[in-house]
Amino acid sequence: MLADAALLELRRGLTSALESMSIGGGNFGAPQLVEASSKESEKLFQGYSSARPSKEDSYAAALAFMRGQELDLRQRDLIASALCESIQEQSGARALGSKRITALLDSYVAEADAGELWRLTWYGLLSSYFAFDAKSSTENEQISWQRLRLTLQRTWPMVDRETGKLHVPDWVQVLRKEGALLTEDPTAKYAREFLDGNQETVRRLSEDLGISQSSWFWHSLVLSAVKTATSASDAAFKKLIPRLIDLIEERPVYKDEAVEAMLTRYYECSDASLDDALRDYAVRKDVWKNPKLKSAGIATAWNRVRDPVWQMVLGWVNERNLKDFFDILAARNQADEGRLDFWSRYMKQITWTRLVFGAETMALKSSNPEIRDLIAREEGSYAMLTANQSVDAFLMGIGEYVIVEFSKKPNAAYVYRGRTMKFDRHSRHYSGGTDDLKYGFHDKNELRITHSHSWQYEAAVGLKRLGIDPDVPGAQRAVASGVTRSPSSVPASRERTAAPSAIEPAEIQVLGARAPPGANFTMRELEFLVKRYTKAQIKDSRSSGGGGGRLWVKDPYHRQELSDELERYGFRWAASRMEWYYPEN
Repeated sequence: MLADAALLELRRGLTSALESMSIGGGNFGAPQLVEASSKESEKLFQGYSSARPSKEDSYAAALAFMRGQELDLRQRDLIASALCESIQEQSGARALGSKRITALLDSYVAEADAGELWRLTWYGLLSSYFAFDAKSSTENEQISWQRLRLTLQRTWPMVDRETGKLHVPDWVQVLRKEGALLTEDPTAKYAREFLDGNQETVRRLSEDLGISQSSWFWHSLVLSAVKTATSASDAAFKKLIPRLIDLIEERPVYKDEAVEAMLTRYYECSDASLDDALRDYAVRKDVWKNPKLKSAGIATAWNRVRDPVWQMVLGWVNERNLKDFFDILAARNQADEGRLDFWSRYMKQITWTRLVFGAETMALKSSNPEIRDLIAREEGSYAMLTANQSVDAFLMGIGEYVIVEFSKKPNAAYVYRGRTMKFDRHSRHYSGGTDDLKYGFHDKNELRITHSHSWQYEAAVGLKRLGIDPDVPGAQRAVASGVTRSPSSVPASRERTAAPSAIEPAEIQVLGARAPPGANFTMRELEFLVKRYTKAQIKDSRSSGGGGGRLWVKDPYHRQELSDELERYGFRWAASRMEWYYPEN
């Protein structure tokens, strides 16, 4: 009886076990059941091969590490997957930013060299690698993350070798195919598909490797997409600009690098005329801000690009300011009188602009979207009128002259010589009357333009007398600096060259001469000034007998800061040569 009872119990246990394996009552030799069991086993294996320790245990190991405690072998295995975990008890700091992280990473390398590094520990390090959030990281954490990448790169061959070819975890198979993920350029391979909107490859990759949405991987992928796009032809690159802007908006960690690459590539296009989307994005106050603020030390991101690139975007902003002033402000008072069309003929020569708002316009920003957007775009660079509050003003620079236009009749426009002008072009406030912007009504001005019948003809004649002619038809802005080229001088394409250093030696042709008599500078001071500006040149023809026997300074990019300094030294502008000279008796 006891034997029968034992046999019955054994039969029940076997039946229960078979049922739990979903094969109870079936035939042991059935191929489909063997296949199902094999798949179940494989699933269990893959789960174990990518298992992570409990968050509580890993967190505890990371906390002990941050408190300076020595870790035992088990804790070193546990902390591997928690290097990027924010430790609340340590004010949110991470183990990755600890001074002890280098020694910890070196210990993993030593274990790998000895063939003792546990594969799941290595997988924990890989998880920390992809968990790194570059957007919220410190500089120390970024440096340590690079060390982590090098650690993985160094130890991967051991993991690969020890894994063999049987029972290979999915993540190992992925890394065997996608080894570039552990290099300095981990996302370049996927950039083209990602740029085209095909995210299936990276989606599968992120699932297989457990890459979170906050990972550095996605931001790096955007930067790779930008690099891929900027390597394309002019037409293909321009077509991709809206897509690139959207991607940068989604993943902004490498925003500055991406904007720098896009602007530089656009400048290199054979046709670098205005791109509204690129301009509007680059000058946003949460991106690089208005390029006019660069000289004030406010928009410092513009220092990332060469001066010609900055000047290109500055030209775009100047052009929009001119149009906005007459389309929005002057048109509100029915006072355009053809002025937009007239000054547009000189657009390629306008090197800087400034908007000056009256109180009435400022009051409209809450109810008028156009005015609100205009004021927001000019934040940090516009000025205010304190006395003449019902009018707005527009300042623009052409060569050595400053031109002041107003938004209401019957105000005239005034042309002043910049070096003798009686008001500060950089002031934050003007009265808007005859004590500053309109002082030319009673005092000296180079030209006063009244907008009466046929005023355009008389204004053009007056400007020509000052050496200011309309732009050459079809001319391009030479490196967007206010210099014009005739169509025949514009190359069909520009060779892409490496960016020069921020400061290149000026091409100085000083023949050991002294400063001009009565000058408020020495030649050493002048040389030092000019050397600060790429491609600027000093040409001293006083000793050689050529070029009118004058001291000349040439700036092919027409930078406003250099112009201001030269004016302060007493130099004058020669419109015929597009250069500065020092007048001597």
